[in-house]
Amino acid sequence: MRAASGSSSARALADGAVAHGELLPAELVARVPHREKLVLSFVLAFLEANALPAQLLVNGGYVRDLLLGSVPDDLDLSLCLRECDPAVTVATVMHGLPGFALERPELNVSSVTITTILSDASKDKNVDTAKAHLVVGSPPERIEVDFMPTIGEETYDEFNRVPERDVRGTPEQDALRRDLTIGAMLLHVFQPRGSGPSGGGGAAAPEAAAEALQWRLLDFYGGLADLQRRVLRSPYPAGADASLVRASVLRYAEERELARKMGLLPSDGAAGSPARSDSPAPAGAAGEGAEALQVVWWIKVLRDDPLRVLRALRFSAKLGFQLHSSFWLAVPFALSSLQSKVAGSRKKDELVKIARAGREPLLTFLDLSFGFPLPNATCGGGGLPCLAPALFGGADPKGVAQFLSPAIVTPPEGANLSPSSASPSSASPPPFLHHSELPPSCELLLPSPVDPAGLPPLGAPPPFSSAAMRAAAAKLPQAVPEEEALGAALAAAIYSCRLAPPAPPPPPGARSAADALAAGAADAAMCEVMAACDGLSASNEMRQSAHTPLWCVKALLDTPPQLGMFELLATAASRGDGGQRRVGGREFGELLHMWQSLKLASLFAPDGAWCGVGGAARRTPGYLPDFILELAGTRCERPTLLRLREQLQLLQRDGPPISGEALGALPSLPPHLRGTMIACLHVLCRIEGAIAPLSDKASLRSFLEEHALLDALDAEWYVDAGEGKEKGCKGRELRPQYEQAVNRPKPKKKGKKAE
Repeated sequence: MRAASGSSSARALADGAVAHGELLPAELVARVPHREKLVLSFVLAFLEANALPAQLLVNGGYVRDLLLGSVPDDLDLSLCLRECDPAVTVATVMHGLPGFALERPELNVSSVTITTILSDASKDKNVDTAKAHLVVGSPPERIEVDFMPTIGEETYDEFNRVPERDVRGTPEQDALRRDLTIGAMLLHVFQPRGSGPSGGGGAAAPEAAAEALQWRLLDFYGGLADLQRRVLRSPYPAGADASLVRASVLRYAEERELARKMGLLPSDGAAGSPARSDSPAPAGAAGEGAEALQVVWWIKVLRDDPLRVLRALRFSAKLGFQLHSSFWLAVPFALSSLQSKVAGSRKKDELVKIARAGREPLLTFLDLSFGFPLPNATCGGGGLPCLAPALFGGADPKGVAQFLSPAIVTPPEGANLSPSSASPSSASPPPFLHHSELPPSCELLLPSPVDPAGLPPLGAPPPFSSAAMRAAAAKLPQAVPEEEALGAALAAAIYSCRLAPPAPPPPPGARSAADALAAGAADAAMCEVMAACDGLSASNEMRQSAHTPLWCVKALLDTPPQLGMFELLATAASRGDGGQRRVGGREFGELLHMWQSLKLASLFAPDGAWCGVGGAARRTPGYLPDFILELAGTRCERPTLLRLREQLQLLQRDGPPISGEALGALPSLPPHLRGTMIACLHVLCRIEGAIAPLSDKASLRSFLEEHALLDALDAEWYVDAGEGKEKGCKGRELRPQYEQAVNRPKPKKKGKKAE
């Protein structure tokens, strides 16, 4: 059904059935849920009953999604109060709605609850907004609706960067405030003459009146054309004088200096700038003036709310739309505020929305964030080489800014500039970067269909491997929740950057110098993800999902401790008849280390059957074995990865349920080794293919005697070499290597930094 609706929307756009100032065709109106039509009809009835000459407008993403054929949500309404008495505000309208619902029950709105009027964010922006919950229809449904006025001119005080906003603007002025043209379209909703709802005769019944609503599209800035072209750009004031707009936007010396470095200021009296745009220009804008307006107005849009940088990337990744090249010219003006002043929690909310859009949009977003170089003027002098340090982090609740270190994405000295740093060619360039065709390579380059002359001069490609990130992310199960996917993908992206930890000689017994470096890189990446998560005020789920895989990579690439009991258990495994390969004490220790590090016990059903990540009820976020091994494989030696894969495959075999009560068969077992012993038994059973339950003392004692382990383990643990085994464990001296638990330490929970 949704696909058919999307097709009808696409046909309507292609056939020109949808246009600025025209009524929406019936097939699009039919897609609006009836409950939302009831809400709109109710508000219109209130305005009519109170003789308020206000326009009711649907704004934002609702209009975009409706035209794209998606299911629209988040009903946001604007009231144009321009013709109303000055005493009429959004707040006065809100105060009247609850009583009106009680007076007019026939309108099918049983209650209205005003939850907020003039939020703190709105106070900061001098905007009168409100949020209401309406219960509509039968059976009743609860709908949340945001109300705000149409915003007009902005007036700046000399000493304040926050403008005073005219809350009686026109719809066209209000649309100009939006960050993207595809979100700047409005729907003017009204009742045809004589068809409003009424309890008496003459007018239409409320249900019929809701269906009779008229919907006129207002597209002042080319949003329809951009939907068809699948391009993202900001609206800009058609026909305005570019020099006047530039003077009003670039109001501070540091902004003008950056604009000069970016080549955005006119020279020798020229009216325009080198920024390119061949998007359909609104009437009255043409040539270099339109190009200059596009860039300068986008600077204003991003500077007014730097989070819009992240929103633009989100929509590009989610919708598969292309970012207009002028976006990259405007971004540098918002970077500093985006990095250190925007609350990290706001960024985190946007990041979760990207993860919710799907795995490919998330990876595309990470490609753009870590791999696409910013303009040269931004990279030098302590600037940022790419967007990642500004996006992943922010001001925490105490106002302290924490974020990724720019060093991990800073190109080494002498690195070549990206292809777009070359002199512009004379050929007509495309107006946008087709990032979705970026190849998965260690150096993220521009795709061949894009002429680099269509982009601003960019810095050298950041040292980021898209191929490595995507190879690891390919092993992320689709079933993991979005915040876990976000954290794990972020870990993969950071581990795919330049992480240059100190390179001491590998410790005795280490696999190789390359593996030691890979483990060191995981350690460095853990510090980076924790800084990012702290700055983002990340949830515990996201924090664990970013930190745990890197912790496990380091653990698997480090040399595990070797104990004499491992040799005993490996020898015991060779007595089995499961057809498995034989192992030595060293490999048994590695298998135990993997079992404990990856918390594999949580991925088995109570009966010992492997159920994996998707079926595990007790799994902790971040413990994703296949993903962790692939992540390690992006840096470790190939033979190491192959060995890890083979060991994981062995440990994923079904095994017996093993009860802690069964350990009574080992009266001399030191209490602090109980967890280690259970893990050893799981590994032993999987090596030899044993599946008989070890759920009580008798079954475990029989198993240990069969494998000649009962006396051998006691002799291994204690200095008296088993002579005092009749005493159990009390009063006996342990060998030094068994005085502490072999279990690995666990990362701290509850959102605190792991240790």
